[in-house]
Amino acid sequence: MLRTASARLYTLMTRLARLFQQADNQPLIEMGIPPSTIPYVRTVMPEMPDVMCGRFEFVMSADGPKLLEFNAETPTFVVELFHMNGQVCTDFGLPDPNLHCQQQLLQSIRAAIDAGLAWVEPYTDGGRSVVFSAYAHRKEERTTTEFYHNLLLSSGDIAYRTSFRGLNELRVKRNGLFTTDGERVDVLYKLYPTEHLMLDEDVDGTPVGLALMELVRQRRLAVINPPISFVLQNKALVAILWALHLAQSELFTTEEHDWIEQYILPTYLSPLDAQGQSIFTGQYVVKPVYGREGSSITILDHQEVIEHSQWNFYDKQVKVYQQYAGLPTTTIQTEKGATPVNLVHNCFVVGGTPSAIGVRACQKLIFDDNSYFLPVCSPAL
Repeated sequence: MLRTASARLYTLMTRLARLFQQADNQPLIEMGIPPSTIPYVRTVMPEMPDVMCGRFEFVMSADGPKLLEFNAETPTFVVELFHMNGQVCTDFGLPDPNLHCQQQLLQSIRAAIDAGLAWVEPYTDGGRSVVFSAYAHRKEERTTTEFYHNLLLSSGDIAYRTSFRGLNELRVKRNGLFTTDGERVDVLYKLYPTEHLMLDEDVDGTPVGLALMELVRQRRLAVINPPISFVLQNKALVAILWALHLAQSELFTTEEHDWIEQYILPTYLSPLDAQGQSIFTGQYVVKPVYGREGSSITILDHQEVIEHSQWNFYDKQVKVYQQYAGLPTTTIQTEKGATPVNLVHNCFVVGGTPSAIGVRACQKLIFDDNSYFLPVCSPAL
């Protein structure tokens, strides 16, 4: 069920994202893509999967899964679903619905790297280099990135140098990206959001993040996930998908319009209709197009605030307005004893194919990075 929904939505969203890659600047700006990133966004790596590894989040309703968002560029929750879920299932003698997903992920990593190496303008410096990078001091990001790297190393037969490097160990120069010991980087997996990268400056004020994006545009560096994943990460894409459905756009077949109706919650770029009246008659959610970890989200019932994020890092971004769908609930044992929680269902897509599934749990309606991981053993999801 989750995998079917993910496969269908991935097909629709990547088709739409590719159109936006080719669009004029104004539509991109209106959906909240920063103008300074547009040349980067337009960079196409034809042989690389649009998403090496991304994660769909769903609310499981009485009518089946409904999409909340697509974490296409820098997803976490990887180690839990591709490794730990299987360990728990083995310990309890239960079937693992994610069996073989780790091998699927490895194939996607290798395919993305091979595509990146083939796309980058070649150098004659005696070998190619692939670096996996994240903030070294942030446990979740580092552990996730090292998991990818170690998975690659365990496969053997690698025809290029590869290493994990903290972001502080990388240097952007005019002719390429280098490690602090002078090794040129050809392919970079970065667990670091583009909207953060664009703001990065050197101590002298040099915009090193934008300089790195320019290296990608010049084919001096390939990145995973590729630039189109930054478009797919944008939550406005869901609002545009819904608007095209309401207009019965010929971009989608009759069957695909049925998929949109089945899986997409009504989502808009404004809470008001053309007459200035509220679109929503019940509860709805306001969230930034590039928000992360539950920051800057508000759940409203008309004008009454039901719940608001503890942190508000992304208040200045373009917002989307999405019909609220009640989350399923259960009670789990935590360090606090029996704890009532809300549930969000997840499905990864690797190299365009649905993969590992799993469940997150949180006492609040707005999930943050302190949410719980619940192992699953049911293949029916």
